[in-house]
Amino acid sequence: MNLKSQNYEKLISLILIVIVTVTPLLYFPYFEKGEPYRIDFDKTVLLRYDNIYKPKIYTTYYLVVLLVIILGLKIRYKKKSIKPDINNISVTLFFLFTILSTFFSNHFFRSIYGKPFRWEGLITYISYVLIFITAGYFIAKRKFLKSIIKYLFISASILSVYGLLQFYGLDFIKRGPIRENWQRAFATFGNPNFAASYVAIVLSLSLVLYIYNGNKIRMYIYGLISSLFFAFLIATSTRSALVGFFVSTIIFIAFFYRFLRNNIKKVLIITLIFIIIFFILDSDQQYYYSDRIFEMFRDVKTITVSEEQNAIERAGTLRFVLYKYSIPLLFEKPILGSGPDTFDYRFPHREYNKLMQDGSLYLVDKAHNEYLQIGITLGLPALLFYLLLLANIYKNGFKALKKLKNQVSELNIYHTALFMAVITYTVTALFNISVVSVAPIFWAVLGLNVAVYRMREQSENNI
Repeated sequence: MNLKSQNYEKLISLILIVIVTVTPLLYFPYFEKGEPYRIDFDKTVLLRYDNIYKPKIYTTYYLVVLLVIILGLKIRYKKKSIKPDINNISVTLFFLFTILSTFFSNHFFRSIYGKPFRWEGLITYISYVLIFITAGYFIAKRKFLKSIIKYLFISASILSVYGLLQFYGLDFIKRGPIRENWQRAFATFGNPNFAASYVAIVLSLSLVLYIYNGNKIRMYIYGLISSLFFAFLIATSTRSALVGFFVSTIIFIAFFYRFLRNNIKKVLIITLIFIIIFFILDSDQQYYYSDRIFEMFRDVKTITVSEEQNAIERAGTLRFVLYKYSIPLLFEKPILGSGPDTFDYRFPHREYNKLMQDGSLYLVDKAHNEYLQIGITLGLPALLFYLLLLANIYKNGFKALKKLKNQVSELNIYHTALFMAVITYTVTALFNISVVSVAPIFWAVLGLNVAVYRMREQSENNI
Protein backbone atom coordinates (compact mmCIF):
# COMPACT_ATOMS: atom_id res chain seq x y z
CA MET A 1 0.00 0.00 0.00
CA ASN A 2 1.41 3.36 -1.05
CA LEU A 3 0.81 5.69 1.91
CA LYS A 4 1.60 8.77 -0.13
CA SER A 5 -1.19 8.17 -2.65
CA GLN A 6 -4.02 7.49 -0.20
CA ASN A 7 -7.12 9.70 -0.23
CA TYR A 8 -6.86 10.65 3.43
CA GLU A 9 -9.69 13.16 3.33
CA LYS A 10 -12.06 10.43 2.19
CA LEU A 11 -10.90 8.14 5.03
CA ILE A 12 -11.28 10.99 7.53
CA SER A 13 -14.79 11.78 6.31
CA LEU A 14 -15.76 8.09 6.57
CA ILE A 15 -14.68 7.95 10.20
CA LEU A 16 -16.55 11.17 10.97
CA ILE A 17 -19.62 9.68 9.29
CA VAL A 18 -19.38 6.62 11.56
CA ILE A 19 -18.97 8.81 14.64
CA VAL A 20 -22.04 10.96 13.91
CA THR A 21 -24.26 8.20 12.48
CA VAL A 22 -23.40 4.80 13.96
CA THR A 23 -22.42 5.63 17.55
CA PRO A 24 -25.80 7.27 18.42
CA LEU A 25 -27.50 4.04 17.30
CA LEU A 26 -25.57 1.87 19.77
CA TYR A 27 -27.93 0.75 22.50
CA PHE A 28 -27.56 -2.69 24.02
CA PRO A 29 -30.25 -4.78 25.75
CA TYR A 30 -30.14 -4.50 29.52
CA PHE A 31 -28.26 -7.27 31.34
CA GLU A 32 -28.33 -7.85 35.07
CA LYS A 33 -24.59 -7.87 35.63
CA GLY A 34 -21.93 -5.63 37.09
CA GLU A 35 -18.64 -4.26 35.81
CA PRO A 36 -15.60 -2.83 37.65
CA TYR A 37 -14.92 0.90 37.87
CA ARG A 38 -11.59 2.23 39.18
CA ILE A 39 -11.86 4.98 41.79
CA ASP A 40 -8.20 4.95 42.88
CA PHE A 41 -4.87 3.36 41.93
CA ASP A 42 -5.60 0.30 44.06
CA LYS A 43 -9.37 0.39 44.43
CA THR A 44 -12.29 -0.56 42.18
CA VAL A 45 -16.02 -0.82 42.77
CA LEU A 46 -18.67 -2.90 41.05
CA LEU A 47 -21.23 -0.91 39.06
CA ARG A 48 -24.40 -1.74 37.19
CA TYR A 49 -23.83 -2.57 33.54
CA ASP A 50 -24.14 0.54 31.33
CA ASN A 51 -25.96 -0.51 28.18
CA ILE A 52 -26.62 3.03 26.88
CA TYR A 53 -23.77 5.50 27.26
CA LYS A 54 -20.62 3.42 27.59
CA PRO A 55 -21.04 1.63 24.22
CA LYS A 56 -21.37 5.01 22.51
CA ILE A 57 -18.41 6.76 24.08
CA TYR A 58 -16.05 3.77 24.00
CA THR A 59 -16.79 3.29 20.31
CA THR A 60 -16.05 6.99 19.86
CA TYR A 61 -12.71 6.53 21.67
CA TYR A 62 -11.64 3.76 19.27
CA LEU A 63 -12.74 5.74 16.23
CA VAL A 64 -10.88 8.83 17.44
CA VAL A 65 -7.70 6.77 17.90
CA LEU A 66 -8.08 5.58 14.30
CA LEU A 67 -8.73 9.18 13.29
CA VAL A 68 -5.51 10.34 14.95
CA ILE A 69 -3.50 7.70 13.07
CA ILE A 70 -4.95 8.79 9.72
CA LEU A 71 -4.46 12.47 10.56
CA GLY A 72 -0.84 11.72 11.41
CA LEU A 73 -0.35 9.97 8.08
CA LYS A 74 -1.98 12.86 6.19
CA ILE A 75 0.24 15.40 7.93
CA ARG A 76 3.30 13.21 7.27
CA TYR A 77 2.71 12.36 3.61
CA LYS A 78 0.48 15.17 2.36
CA LYS A 79 2.36 17.94 4.21
CA LYS A 80 -0.88 19.15 5.79
CA SER A 81 -0.54 21.94 8.36
CA ILE A 82 -3.04 23.97 10.35
CA LYS A 83 -2.61 27.73 10.45
CA PRO A 84 -3.42 29.33 13.81
CA ASP A 85 -6.75 31.15 14.02
CA ILE A 86 -9.16 32.14 16.77
CA ASN A 87 -11.01 28.83 16.58
CA ASN A 88 -8.08 26.44 16.96
CA ILE A 89 -6.29 28.71 19.46
CA SER A 90 -9.44 28.91 21.60
CA VAL A 91 -10.08 25.17 21.53
CA THR A 92 -6.40 24.45 22.28
CA LEU A 93 -6.42 26.71 25.33
CA PHE A 94 -9.75 25.19 26.42
CA PHE A 95 -8.13 21.77 26.10
CA LEU A 96 -5.03 22.90 28.01
CA PHE A 97 -7.08 24.08 30.98
CA THR A 98 -9.09 20.84 30.88
CA ILE A 99 -5.82 18.91 31.22
CA LEU A 100 -4.65 21.14 34.10
CA SER A 101 -8.04 20.81 35.78
CA THR A 102 -7.71 17.02 35.58
CA PHE A 103 -4.20 16.74 36.97
CA PHE A 104 -4.81 19.17 39.83
CA SER A 105 -8.14 17.62 40.75
CA ASN A 106 -8.66 15.90 44.10
CA HIS A 107 -10.59 13.24 42.18
CA PHE A 108 -8.02 12.17 39.61
CA PHE A 109 -9.54 8.93 38.33
CA ARG A 110 -13.02 10.44 38.15
CA SER A 111 -11.57 13.35 36.16
CA ILE A 112 -9.83 10.98 33.75
CA TYR A 113 -12.72 8.62 33.02
CA GLY A 114 -15.75 10.64 34.10
CA LYS A 115 -18.62 9.71 36.36
CA PRO A 116 -20.19 6.32 35.59
CA PHE A 117 -23.11 6.70 33.18
CA ARG A 118 -21.83 10.21 32.29
CA TRP A 119 -18.23 9.44 31.18
CA GLU A 120 -17.31 13.07 30.46
CA GLY A 121 -13.77 12.91 31.79
CA LEU A 122 -10.54 14.10 30.20
CA ILE A 123 -10.49 11.24 27.67
CA THR A 124 -13.91 12.29 26.43
CA TYR A 125 -12.90 15.94 26.13
CA ILE A 126 -9.87 14.84 24.11
CA SER A 127 -12.27 13.07 21.76
CA TYR A 128 -14.51 16.15 21.46
CA VAL A 129 -11.60 18.45 20.61
CA LEU A 130 -10.15 16.03 18.05
CA ILE A 131 -13.55 15.62 16.39
CA PHE A 132 -13.84 19.42 16.15
CA ILE A 133 -10.34 19.87 14.74
CA THR A 134 -10.84 17.04 12.24
CA ALA A 135 -14.21 18.30 11.00
CA GLY A 136 -13.03 21.91 10.87
CA TYR A 137 -9.58 21.61 9.34
CA PHE A 138 -9.41 18.28 7.50
CA ILE A 139 -12.71 18.41 5.59
CA ALA A 140 -11.89 20.69 2.69
CA LYS A 141 -14.15 19.44 -0.08
CA ARG A 142 -17.83 20.12 -0.50
CA LYS A 143 -18.69 16.52 -1.41
CA PHE A 144 -17.38 15.21 1.91
CA LEU A 145 -19.27 17.89 3.85
CA LYS A 146 -22.49 16.94 2.05
CA SER A 147 -21.87 13.22 2.63
CA ILE A 148 -21.48 13.71 6.39
CA ILE A 149 -24.75 15.67 6.55
CA LYS A 150 -26.52 13.15 4.31
CA TYR A 151 -25.65 10.17 6.51
CA LEU A 152 -26.37 12.18 9.64
CA PHE A 153 -29.92 12.64 8.33
CA ILE A 154 -30.26 8.92 7.55
CA SER A 155 -29.19 7.98 11.09
CA ALA A 156 -31.45 10.65 12.62
CA SER A 157 -34.39 9.36 10.59
CA ILE A 158 -33.88 5.83 11.94
CA LEU A 159 -33.65 7.16 15.49
CA SER A 160 -36.75 9.31 15.00
CA VAL A 161 -38.80 6.38 13.74
CA TYR A 162 -37.65 4.27 16.69
CA GLY A 163 -38.45 7.12 19.08
CA LEU A 164 -41.98 7.45 17.71
CA LEU A 165 -42.52 3.68 17.93
CA GLN A 166 -41.32 3.89 21.51
CA PHE A 167 -43.72 6.77 22.17
CA TYR A 168 -46.60 4.52 21.14
CA GLY A 169 -45.42 1.61 23.29
CA LEU A 170 -43.61 -0.40 20.61
CA ASP A 171 -40.18 -0.62 22.26
CA PHE A 172 -38.40 -3.82 21.27
CA ILE A 173 -35.26 -3.34 23.42
CA LYS A 174 -35.17 -4.46 27.04
CA ARG A 175 -34.46 -1.38 29.14
CA GLY A 176 -34.07 -2.83 32.63
CA PRO A 177 -35.90 -2.21 35.90
CA ILE A 178 -34.49 1.24 36.68
CA ARG A 179 -36.88 3.16 34.40
CA GLU A 180 -40.27 3.51 35.97
CA ASN A 181 -42.34 5.50 33.51
CA TRP A 182 -41.03 6.53 30.12
CA GLN A 183 -44.02 7.85 28.21
CA ARG A 184 -41.70 10.40 26.63
CA ALA A 185 -39.65 9.10 23.70
CA PHE A 186 -35.89 8.85 24.04
CA ALA A 187 -34.89 6.33 21.33
CA THR A 188 -31.33 5.15 22.10
CA PHE A 189 -30.30 8.21 24.12
CA GLY A 190 -31.42 7.00 27.56
CA ASN A 191 -33.25 10.22 28.40
CA PRO A 192 -35.85 12.34 26.55
CA ASN A 193 -33.90 15.55 27.18
CA PHE A 194 -30.80 14.10 25.53
CA ALA A 195 -32.79 12.82 22.56
CA ALA A 196 -34.36 16.25 22.14
CA SER A 197 -30.95 18.00 22.13
CA TYR A 198 -29.86 15.67 19.36
CA VAL A 199 -32.93 15.85 17.15
CA ALA A 200 -33.17 19.64 17.50
CA ILE A 201 -29.71 19.90 15.91
CA VAL A 202 -30.67 17.88 12.83
CA LEU A 203 -34.10 19.52 12.63
CA SER A 204 -32.56 23.00 12.36
CA LEU A 205 -30.19 21.70 9.68
CA SER A 206 -32.84 19.99 7.55
CA LEU A 207 -35.37 22.82 7.83
CA VAL A 208 -32.99 25.37 6.28
CA LEU A 209 -32.14 22.95 3.48
CA TYR A 210 -35.87 22.41 2.88
CA ILE A 211 -36.55 26.15 2.68
CA TYR A 212 -33.66 26.88 0.35
CA ASN A 213 -33.80 23.85 -1.92
CA GLY A 214 -34.94 24.51 -5.47
CA ASN A 215 -34.98 20.86 -6.49
CA LYS A 216 -38.51 19.52 -5.93
CA ILE A 217 -37.50 15.97 -5.08
CA ARG A 218 -34.87 17.10 -2.58
CA MET A 219 -37.30 19.67 -1.17
CA TYR A 220 -39.87 16.93 -0.54
CA ILE A 221 -37.21 14.74 1.09
CA TYR A 222 -36.04 17.53 3.38
CA GLY A 223 -39.65 18.42 4.17
CA LEU A 224 -40.41 14.79 5.04
CA ILE A 225 -37.42 14.29 7.31
CA SER A 226 -37.94 17.71 8.92
CA SER A 227 -41.48 16.62 9.79
CA LEU A 228 -40.16 13.33 11.13
CA PHE A 229 -37.54 15.10 13.27
CA PHE A 230 -40.13 17.55 14.58
CA ALA A 231 -42.45 14.68 15.51
CA PHE A 232 -39.64 13.02 17.45
CA LEU A 233 -38.87 16.32 19.20
CA ILE A 234 -42.48 16.67 20.29
CA ALA A 235 -42.56 13.02 21.40
CA THR A 236 -39.71 13.75 23.83
CA SER A 237 -41.85 16.45 25.52
CA THR A 238 -38.66 18.43 26.21
CA ARG A 239 -38.97 22.17 26.65
CA SER A 240 -35.31 23.25 26.52
CA ALA A 241 -34.72 21.87 23.02
CA LEU A 242 -37.99 23.41 21.80
CA VAL A 243 -36.80 26.78 23.14
CA GLY A 244 -33.47 26.33 21.32
CA PHE A 245 -35.23 25.44 18.07
CA PHE A 246 -37.65 28.35 18.50
CA VAL A 247 -34.82 30.88 19.03
CA SER A 248 -32.88 29.70 15.96
CA THR A 249 -36.10 29.79 13.90
CA ILE A 250 -36.88 33.35 15.01
CA ILE A 251 -33.35 34.45 14.03
CA PHE A 252 -33.74 32.73 10.66
CA ILE A 253 -37.09 34.43 10.05
CA ALA A 254 -35.68 37.83 11.07
CA PHE A 255 -32.89 37.55 8.50
CA PHE A 256 -34.82 35.96 5.65
CA TYR A 257 -38.39 37.21 6.00
CA ARG A 258 -38.37 38.58 2.42
CA PHE A 259 -37.21 35.28 0.99
CA LEU A 260 -39.75 33.44 3.14
CA ARG A 261 -42.49 35.81 2.00
CA ASN A 262 -41.57 35.11 -1.62
CA ASN A 263 -41.71 31.36 -0.90
CA ILE A 264 -44.75 31.52 1.33
CA LYS A 265 -46.31 28.33 -0.07
CA LYS A 266 -43.56 25.98 1.16
CA VAL A 267 -43.38 27.90 4.46
CA LEU A 268 -47.12 27.52 5.07
CA ILE A 269 -47.04 23.83 4.14
CA ILE A 270 -44.29 22.92 6.60
CA THR A 271 -45.82 25.16 9.29
CA LEU A 272 -49.21 23.47 8.89
CA ILE A 273 -47.59 20.02 9.03
CA PHE A 274 -45.74 20.97 12.24
CA ILE A 275 -48.95 22.26 13.84
CA ILE A 276 -50.83 19.06 12.96
CA ILE A 277 -47.99 16.91 14.31
CA PHE A 278 -47.89 18.90 17.54
CA PHE A 279 -51.61 18.59 18.23
CA ILE A 280 -51.76 14.89 17.34
CA LEU A 281 -48.83 13.91 19.57
CA ASP A 282 -49.82 16.30 22.35
CA SER A 283 -53.37 14.95 22.44
CA ASP A 284 -52.02 11.39 22.47
CA GLN A 285 -50.29 12.17 25.76
CA GLN A 286 -53.26 14.00 27.28
CA TYR A 287 -51.76 17.43 26.55
CA TYR A 288 -48.81 16.73 28.83
CA TYR A 289 -46.44 18.73 26.62
CA SER A 290 -48.72 21.77 26.47
CA ASP A 291 -48.99 21.70 30.26
CA ARG A 292 -45.19 21.61 30.55
CA ILE A 293 -44.82 24.58 28.21
CA PHE A 294 -47.40 26.63 30.13
CA GLU A 295 -45.70 25.61 33.37
CA MET A 296 -42.43 27.04 32.05
CA PHE A 297 -44.07 30.42 31.45
CA ARG A 298 -45.67 30.30 34.91
CA ASP A 299 -42.27 29.60 36.47
CA VAL A 300 -40.67 32.56 34.70
CA LYS A 301 -43.53 34.81 35.81
CA THR A 302 -43.27 33.56 39.40
CA ILE A 303 -39.55 34.34 39.53
CA THR A 304 -39.65 37.71 37.77
CA VAL A 305 -42.84 39.15 39.27
CA SER A 306 -42.98 37.74 42.79
CA GLU A 307 -41.27 39.74 45.54
CA GLU A 308 -41.12 36.77 47.91
CA GLN A 309 -37.67 35.49 48.85
CA ASN A 310 -38.63 31.88 48.13
CA ALA A 311 -40.01 32.62 44.66
CA ILE A 312 -37.39 30.38 43.02
CA GLU A 313 -38.27 27.48 45.31
CA ARG A 314 -41.96 27.90 44.52
CA ALA A 315 -41.35 27.72 40.77
CA GLY A 316 -42.42 24.40 39.30
CA THR A 317 -39.10 23.46 37.70
CA LEU A 318 -36.15 22.67 39.95
CA ARG A 319 -33.63 23.99 37.41
CA PHE A 320 -33.85 27.48 38.86
CA VAL A 321 -33.04 26.06 42.28
CA LEU A 322 -30.07 24.20 40.79
CA TYR A 323 -28.78 27.46 39.30
CA LYS A 324 -29.25 29.25 42.61
CA TYR A 325 -26.98 26.76 44.39
CA SER A 326 -24.61 26.26 41.44
CA ILE A 327 -23.62 29.83 40.58
CA PRO A 328 -21.68 30.44 43.85
CA LEU A 329 -19.60 27.32 43.08
CA LEU A 330 -18.06 29.13 40.11
CA PHE A 331 -16.00 31.27 42.47
CA GLU A 332 -14.85 28.61 44.95
CA LYS A 333 -12.26 27.14 42.55
CA PRO A 334 -12.32 29.70 39.74
CA ILE A 335 -9.05 28.86 37.95
CA LEU A 336 -9.11 25.08 37.42
CA GLY A 337 -12.42 23.99 38.89
CA SER A 338 -12.75 20.63 40.61
CA GLY A 339 -11.95 18.43 37.61
CA PRO A 340 -14.01 17.09 34.70
CA ASP A 341 -17.30 15.42 35.67
CA THR A 342 -16.93 16.10 39.41
CA PHE A 343 -19.94 18.38 39.85
CA ASP A 344 -21.59 16.03 42.35
CA TYR A 345 -18.62 16.47 44.70
CA ARG A 346 -19.22 20.23 44.78
CA PHE A 347 -22.98 20.59 44.83
CA PRO A 348 -24.68 21.21 48.26
CA HIS A 349 -27.01 18.22 48.19
CA ARG A 350 -28.17 18.63 51.78
CA GLU A 351 -29.53 22.15 51.27
CA TYR A 352 -31.06 21.20 47.93
CA ASN A 353 -32.82 18.12 49.27
CA LYS A 354 -34.36 20.09 52.12
CA LEU A 355 -36.61 21.66 49.47
CA MET A 356 -38.01 18.30 48.37
CA GLN A 357 -41.50 18.24 49.80
CA ASP A 358 -41.97 14.54 49.14
CA GLY A 359 -38.90 13.65 51.22
CA SER A 360 -37.02 12.26 48.20
CA LEU A 361 -33.22 12.43 48.12
CA TYR A 362 -31.59 13.47 44.86
CA LEU A 363 -27.96 13.21 43.78
CA VAL A 364 -27.25 16.11 41.42
CA ASP A 365 -24.31 15.33 39.13
CA LYS A 366 -24.85 17.99 36.45
CA ALA A 367 -25.64 21.72 36.64
CA HIS A 368 -28.34 21.42 33.93
CA ASN A 369 -26.60 24.34 32.27
CA GLU A 370 -23.62 23.40 30.14
CA TYR A 371 -21.81 26.69 30.74
CA LEU A 372 -22.17 26.48 34.51
CA GLN A 373 -21.00 22.87 34.33
CA ILE A 374 -17.82 23.83 32.47
CA GLY A 375 -17.08 26.80 34.75
CA ILE A 376 -17.55 24.80 37.94
CA THR A 377 -15.69 21.65 36.91
CA LEU A 378 -13.04 22.95 34.47
CA GLY A 379 -12.66 26.51 35.74
CA LEU A 380 -13.50 29.97 34.46
CA PRO A 381 -10.57 30.20 32.00
CA ALA A 382 -11.76 27.00 30.28
CA LEU A 383 -15.27 28.46 30.14
CA LEU A 384 -13.89 31.73 28.74
CA PHE A 385 -12.03 29.97 25.89
CA TYR A 386 -15.05 27.78 25.14
CA LEU A 387 -17.23 30.89 24.91
CA LEU A 388 -14.58 32.58 22.75
CA LEU A 389 -14.76 29.63 20.36
CA LEU A 390 -18.55 29.88 20.23
CA ALA A 391 -18.36 33.66 19.81
CA ASN A 392 -16.20 33.30 16.70
CA ILE A 393 -18.50 30.59 15.32
CA TYR A 394 -21.39 33.02 15.87
CA LYS A 395 -19.46 35.89 14.27
CA ASN A 396 -18.76 33.90 11.10
CA GLY A 397 -22.25 32.42 11.19
CA PHE A 398 -23.93 35.83 11.11
CA LYS A 399 -21.62 36.74 8.22
CA ALA A 400 -23.02 33.69 6.41
CA LEU A 401 -26.59 34.87 7.06
CA LYS A 402 -25.80 38.28 5.56
CA LYS A 403 -24.08 36.68 2.57
CA LEU A 404 -27.03 34.38 1.93
CA LYS A 405 -29.40 37.37 1.94
CA ASN A 406 -27.40 38.87 -0.90
CA GLN A 407 -26.30 35.74 -2.75
CA VAL A 408 -27.97 32.33 -2.71
CA SER A 409 -25.13 29.85 -3.10
CA GLU A 410 -24.70 26.25 -1.97
CA LEU A 411 -21.91 27.05 0.50
CA ASN A 412 -23.88 29.95 2.01
CA ILE A 413 -26.93 27.68 2.41
CA TYR A 414 -24.94 24.93 4.11
CA HIS A 415 -23.15 27.40 6.38
CA THR A 416 -26.48 28.93 7.39
CA ALA A 417 -28.00 25.50 8.06
CA LEU A 418 -25.02 24.42 10.17
CA PHE A 419 -25.06 27.72 12.04
CA MET A 420 -28.77 27.33 12.84
CA ALA A 421 -27.93 23.93 14.34
CA VAL A 422 -25.26 25.56 16.52
CA ILE A 423 -27.69 28.24 17.72
CA THR A 424 -30.27 25.59 18.57
CA TYR A 425 -27.84 23.52 20.61
CA THR A 426 -26.11 26.42 22.39
CA VAL A 427 -29.46 27.89 23.47
CA THR A 428 -30.67 24.45 24.56
CA ALA A 429 -27.44 24.10 26.57
CA LEU A 430 -28.59 26.96 28.80
CA PHE A 431 -31.09 24.50 30.30
CA ASN A 432 -29.60 21.12 29.45
CA ILE A 433 -26.37 19.19 29.84
CA SER A 434 -23.61 17.85 27.65
CA VAL A 435 -23.82 14.07 27.31
CA VAL A 436 -21.70 11.55 25.45
CA SER A 437 -24.64 10.43 23.32
CA VAL A 438 -25.07 13.92 21.78
CA ALA A 439 -21.90 15.99 22.32
CA PRO A 440 -19.78 14.23 19.62
CA ILE A 441 -22.41 15.20 17.05
CA PHE A 442 -22.45 18.80 18.27
CA TRP A 443 -18.64 19.10 18.20
CA ALA A 444 -18.65 17.66 14.67
CA VAL A 445 -21.30 20.20 13.58
CA LEU A 446 -19.28 22.94 15.27
CA GLY A 447 -16.25 21.85 13.26
CA LEU A 448 -18.22 21.70 10.01
CA ASN A 449 -19.14 25.36 10.57
CA VAL A 450 -15.43 26.11 10.45
CA ALA A 451 -14.94 23.82 7.43
CA VAL A 452 -17.66 25.42 5.31
CA TYR A 453 -16.46 28.91 6.26
CA ARG A 454 -12.93 27.99 5.13
CA MET A 455 -14.30 26.49 1.89
CA ARG A 456 -16.16 29.70 1.11
CA GLU A 457 -13.13 31.87 1.94
CA GLN A 458 -10.97 29.76 -0.35
CA SER A 459 -13.59 29.90 -3.10
CA GLU A 460 -13.79 33.70 -2.85
CA ASN A 461 -9.98 34.02 -2.86
CA ASN A 462 -9.79 31.97 -6.06
CA ILE A 463 -12.16 34.27 -7.93
